[in-house]
Amino acid sequence: MYKQTTSYTLPNGKCCWFWPAILFALLGLSSAARADKSPYDWAFVKLDYARQEKVEQLQSFCERIHTLAIQAAKDKFVIGCFDINLQYSEAMKTGQAPEALVAKVAELREGFNRYYIENYLAFYDVLFVNMQGKAFYTIRKESDLNIDLSQKDSAHYALTHCLSKCPQNEVFIDFHYYEPSSEPAAFFVEPIRKDGVQVGWVILQCAINKINTLLAWTENLGQTGETFLVNQDGYMLTESSFDGSSTILKKRLDDRNIQAKFADKQGHRTVTDYRGHTALSSFKVVRFLKTNWLVVAKIDKDEIATEHYAQHSRYYGGKLMTHLKKTSPAPLRNSSLPAAKVTLRVDMDEFLKADNGERLHTFGVSTCTGLLASYPGKLAYLAHVSPKDKMYGSGDTNLLGQMIKIVKSFNIYRSERHRVVFVIVAMHLNSLLAMVDKLVEEGFLLSQIRVVYNPQATSAAISYDYAQDYLNVSWRMKEKSHNKHVHLMEDADNVGEIIQQIMYSEKDGFPQETSSGRTSTTPKA
Repeated sequence: MYKQTTSYTLPNGKCCWFWPAILFALLGLSSAARADKSPYDWAFVKLDYARQEKVEQLQSFCERIHTLAIQAAKDKFVIGCFDINLQYSEAMKTGQAPEALVAKVAELREGFNRYYIENYLAFYDVLFVNMQGKAFYTIRKESDLNIDLSQKDSAHYALTHCLSKCPQNEVFIDFHYYEPSSEPAAFFVEPIRKDGVQVGWVILQCAINKINTLLAWTENLGQTGETFLVNQDGYMLTESSFDGSSTILKKRLDDRNIQAKFADKQGHRTVTDYRGHTALSSFKVVRFLKTNWLVVAKIDKDEIATEHYAQHSRYYGGKLMTHLKKTSPAPLRNSSLPAAKVTLRVDMDEFLKADNGERLHTFGVSTCTGLLASYPGKLAYLAHVSPKDKMYGSGDTNLLGQMIKIVKSFNIYRSERHRVVFVIVAMHLNSLLAMVDKLVEEGFLLSQIRVVYNPQATSAAISYDYAQDYLNVSWRMKEKSHNKHVHLMEDADNVGEIIQQIMYSEKDGFPQETSSGRTSTTPKA
């Protein structure tokens, strides 16, 4: 589902035309002008190019098949085949057709099949329909053969609705689920005339896979970027790059956002996308034969922030450290652990996996770092990382490297990577930046990294139940004046949100200090 959060449209109402032109134009800008562009501005430039590329490909494809449809209606061989098959169909109504006609039809159909392959294979099927609405011949010979399309039937509703008006001119029927083919299809309905008199229609069926192929892959949009097509009713006409099941005519996007885009025709919007992620989107309405489609290119905002961090990790790493040091930890809670059937205890310089309902637990985290890697509801790893680890600059162990290798190789699909949450627990920041940099290097986003930091404590005990996504960090405090000593998952700072807050505080290309207020926590994956 989509939900609009902010809106932006280019001042001239137009987006970028051609990537090299964009690049040269931007390179020609002064340093000050280029510095004015934020990482999000550059992301929109990239999205504009990807979107425009898909718009041009879609328009080219539509023009090509439209030209073929018009050609088919005027093609003398197609008209001849239509006429002979119509004569055969009429003859069969009265009984047996003449042997000469039967032989001629059989020969003609064989030739027409070859002719279709050589000239009209861009269409999935070709239907010959008489003036009464009967499909008396089809290439594929599916269940629509010999069906009276003038009769109301949910399997052929769009065609029935169209033919009931007895169209004398070309009609395009937008993609919809077509039961005889068991898949979405669109149709060109082209009148056939003989000696100036309309005798029926040749209907050319378009398969959705050709459109889907055009938009299925887009280079240079990172791991969260994609392009897709949406119809006027808000349904996706192409497959999602991130959904395991088909989304074509099944995934309906938020009507408020989609209709606003159709109204704007072209521009930029920052939205909460159908996966629940905040994304930057570039869109344009494409009109084809009275049908409106929406071409969208989008990328997760979190990925833009992560890419920018990776390019300037030293600067933003320092800002992250400053933010955490200046920001007071979340208020401590008075919370006790619920009972667990099985608890796995993690010792120093060790990590363990839970995937059979177990709880993970470690204690005595002081100069060490507790590190959690969780796919909530599925599995989790908990590590007790000592100062002898690579993350501290030593070389005895490399627990994070080992965990990531196992998780990526054996536990999750690539499409599930965004569901993994990492939580770093410590009284210090000695290992923080090394861990963040390693996770970013391995393709994870800053928004997937949480920090539970409490410099007022002397040690911590960490417990985690992956089935309930329940984290309990019990601190041993220097001052024992009260009973509250626990932080939960919702108390963790989100590194992605901190970095984005810092990015937003920069003006005219000159970084400025971020405020010391705590950031809000992103919803759980």
